[in-house]
Amino acid sequence: MRITNHMLATSTLNNLQNSLASLQNAQSRMSSGKIVSKPSDNPVATGRIMTLNTSLADQDSYDSNIGDAKSFLSISDTAINNLSSSLQSIRDLMLQGGTSTTTPSDRAAVGEQVDQLINQLLEVGNTMNGNQYIFGGYSTSSQPLTRNGDVITYHGDGGQINYEVAKGVQVVVNTDGNSLFQVETAAAGQGNSGMFNTLIEIKNDLNDNTNVSDLTGTLLTKLDDISSQVLSLRSVVGAKTNRLDAAKSRNEADNTAMTTVLSNLEDVDVAQISVDYSEKYYAYQSALSAAAKVLTPSLVDYLK
Repeated sequence: MRITNHMLATSTLNNLQNSLASLQNAQSRMSSGKIVSKPSDNPVATGRIMTLNTSLADQDSYDSNIGDAKSFLSISDTAINNLSSSLQSIRDLMLQGGTSTTTPSDRAAVGEQVDQLINQLLEVGNTMNGNQYIFGGYSTSSQPLTRNGDVITYHGDGGQINYEVAKGVQVVVNTDGNSLFQVETAAAGQGNSGMFNTLIEIKNDLNDNTNVSDLTGTLLTKLDDISSQVLSLRSVVGAKTNRLDAAKSRNEADNTAMTTVLSNLEDVDVAQISVDYSEKYYAYQSALSAAAKVLTPSLVDYLK
């Protein structure tokens, strides 16, 4: 086959273009720090990178949910602890008012203290997390507890508020108001609180100086049962907090593992890419030098 100057020039220019493209590719990887910058660079790796990025985004969402859930549980734990402390204070007052040496007037004064503690318990029962009432179940926008004289009513429900903390894993963060306040009857989402009914009975016996023996007998037993129920629910809150801590640790470990795999797939080896760039640069310079000689105009060019 006859080789012409035109064929030689075309081949030289093509090779020069290929060398320049190789240099540009190396320069792009060096400046971006990424091996894969577009799907055509490595279709298989691109698919894995997209999957990992989606998983990491999901992990960020789970971490955010864990933070919100822990905040909800922390507020619940504080509220239930305050509830338990107030019940203990009422118990101490019952023992004080139930002694035979306490006068009716002193007993009535103790009853007033119990009434104030009942109001305090009511406030605790209406604790909020941001703009949500935490003990009302799904009814988070209105107070779960109201008082009208000696009638204290629970308006919440048994709805569960869930947070997804891992793929397919949800944790219930709210404490069931029905169990916490020991609702005795429920109709149309409302019921009388057994806890507060017992406390009202204690308050009235102290104020009226009646059924004094019950203060250290049946009513004391009822109050102890109520307190035990509250403590058991607080232990559930603690167990859920521990579960969230474990979930957070697992998520952090998964994050680290996925980030490492992602880095191996798309991040360049700085030392290697530096060597590669230098090789491509000198190859291109050599190609330019060779092209300058091959493409020197000849007499034949002028005779065309």
